[in-house]
Amino acid sequence: MIYIVGSILAIMAVTGGTAWLVTSRWPGRTRRWQVTLAALSFPLLSVVLFVAALVVTLIDAPNVPERGTVGMVIFSMVFFLVYAVAAGLVIGIPTAIFAVRALRR
Repeated sequence: MIYIVGSILAIMAVTGGTAWLVTSRWPGRTRRWQVTLAALSFPLLSVVLFVAALVVTLIDAPNVPERGTVGMVIFSMVFFLVYAVAAGLVIGIPTAIFAVRALRR
């Protein structure tokens, strides 16, 4: 349960922070552009962190004594990437809409 609450809070914090950055840095842009960028911030961050973790895992793969364990690590990372992207979109889109609407006033 704490993992889900922590995920929701992290998604809301990243999306809200990005909405604040977008509205303060580019106030002349359309609301749709600002909401889209804010809503995509957490899924894009998840993809960047996934690629970094994948590169580190593949670099360390020759040093693993047991065969097959690297594949399970990559599988679990893909599972959490799918979770992060889906949760980021489901929670991030309404958060971005409300955050941009509140910050544009």
